[in-house]
Amino acid sequence: MEIVHQNAISLAWMGDAIMTMYVRKHFLLKGIQNPHKLQRMSAKVCSAKGQSVILDTLIQEDFFNADEKEILRRGRNASPHTKAKNATSEQYMKATALEACLGYLYLYDHAERLNVLMDRIIQLGDQL
Repeated sequence: MEIVHQNAISLAWMGDAIMTMYVRKHFLLKGIQNPHKLQRMSAKVCSAKGQSVILDTLIQEDFFNADEKEILRRGRNASPHTKAKNATSEQYMKATALEACLGYLYLYDHAERLNVLMDRIIQLGDQL
């Protein structure tokens, strides 16, 4: 993989959409139809708190390759111009890092790796 010089916040913006899409698809395919329940369950995984826990686990598992670790570092160190509402600054930074990695994998056509990562994220999200 080649490291790109795309703005980490822009990568995270795209990654947020990708994560939401995968997670919503997962819950719909599980047969959940109640919109309130779907929203509550997806928010648990897609929230900064949930993403922070998931990222910590993935790091402990040594899941990421060197290029992905660089994107994570850039995402974590990016300074967003928004403030976390229901999370600590640390949780928000970790969530931004994870989303930046997802955005990178999607935008630069690493579909197989994106699917592997999202499968693991969803497994971990089901445990939240």
